[in-house]
Amino acid sequence: MPLSGEQITNYLADESLVLDAPDFKGEIQHLAYNSQDVEPNTLFFIKGNFKPEYLEDAKTKGVVAVVAPVGFNETLGLPTWVVDDVAAAMSIVSMAFYDFPQNKLALIGITGTKGKTSTAYMAHEILNQATDGKAALSSTLAVITGQDPQYHYRAHLTTPESLDLFRWMHEAVENGMTHMVMEVSSQAYKKERVYGLRYDVGVFLNISEDHIGPNEHPTFEDYIECKMELFDHSDQIVLNADSGHFPELIERAELAVPKDGLWLYAKEHADEDDDMGADISYRTMSEDLQGSQFALTHHGAQAAELELDGEYALDMPGDFNQGNATAAMMATRLVGADATSMVKGLQEVKVPGRMQELTSQKHGTIYVDYAHNYASIAALLQFVRANERVDKLRIVVGAPGNKGVSRRPGIGEAINEGADIAYLTSDDPQYENPADIVAEIKAHVDTDKVQVIEELDRTQAITDAITHSGPDDVVVLAGKGLDEYQKIDGIDTPYENDWAIANRVVNELEAE
Repeated sequence: MPLSGEQITNYLADESLVLDAPDFKGEIQHLAYNSQDVEPNTLFFIKGNFKPEYLEDAKTKGVVAVVAPVGFNETLGLPTWVVDDVAAAMSIVSMAFYDFPQNKLALIGITGTKGKTSTAYMAHEILNQATDGKAALSSTLAVITGQDPQYHYRAHLTTPESLDLFRWMHEAVENGMTHMVMEVSSQAYKKERVYGLRYDVGVFLNISEDHIGPNEHPTFEDYIECKMELFDHSDQIVLNADSGHFPELIERAELAVPKDGLWLYAKEHADEDDDMGADISYRTMSEDLQGSQFALTHHGAQAAELELDGEYALDMPGDFNQGNATAAMMATRLVGADATSMVKGLQEVKVPGRMQELTSQKHGTIYVDYAHNYASIAALLQFVRANERVDKLRIVVGAPGNKGVSRRPGIGEAINEGADIAYLTSDDPQYENPADIVAEIKAHVDTDKVQVIEELDRTQAITDAITHSGPDDVVVLAGKGLDEYQKIDGIDTPYENDWAIANRVVNELEAE
């Protein structure tokens, strides 16, 4: 909705964000932080490493006022709100401009080092079953704000910039959506993308070393602190009692919500005393590489209220996915989903690019997955070995540039634990030299145990891995999934995608 200058000042002042406000008499009809997204009567947010010369062009397109940080003095005479945190200010103004859409949606926020996307898709499918398709989604892979395909967008960030997020939320409300499931990254809190946003349910899956580097979190302590901010902004919390650093997590969660707002889940242990006081435990009934059967058991009167006891079928393999499903079921139950919707949702959920399987006649089995850090790659390789006859297990993997530097040693360690042959290649190198990234991973691979092949052309690496595989071999393509681009020197460079390459190579080999 249009905003006056007085409204903007008041919203920012309520959050103690505004340091200086203009006497702006006009009306704001549009918001933007990118100079390419400007319309008449736009309020423009100067954020990040903004180049002042871009503002000249933006002004000619319709910028009539600016929100700028302290020290940015090149506002071309435009009315300017000076704030000490532009990202936080953008979130507050955006939610007001889009008429506080979060208050019209039941919100589930999901965080964790691994499993966010799978859990989000499970929760989204369950809620779609429960609401006849009225659940929105914001994930690493896609943003969905309506049932029509025109409201399905490719995602560029795990958690969008606040302006985009509230715009999509508003569109979801306009499209009749009643619920929304969101992945919430640590960067979303570090960079204030969700400033001022509360969740009906916050889900914390796990925490391990990741996203530590010059352009992300300086230390693990900073990483976990940003992750735990989800607790502070959730009305109820679903927490994995099997997570690393659980004592620290439970202490923070107990400060954030009352006892009846904290829900714990864990894998069933042989010794019930080891279940860390879980409200719901899960156990594997059966599993293979196509899916699994698992059972839930409640512990205590509070958990009995969820009425989740029983056996469930999941069209995804792995006990790690059973844990994710348990979290999704608990969270969706807390926002109104019924058991029938859970049964149907878990049977039908598909996560694009997750454990996609391709079987060839002469070159074994190929799995495509977005696994991109120690925890996810190690779990994937170990699961394949446990459930597949494997002669040689090959993995094609790299690591992104200018982010997640701490992942690289872990990728090498995961390779040691599960692979026979590793093709180290490019991922999204950005501004780094892919050869340098590969060298960092290789430094942590035991080359006496694992054969390492360096091939920086990812398409060629995939081709070679499949071509040299025998009928009892397995090839794991990790990291890129269905991504149709590689980030190179700041440009989204077209890329065929791992799944498409694998299918093409197999078809070509079997046609010979």
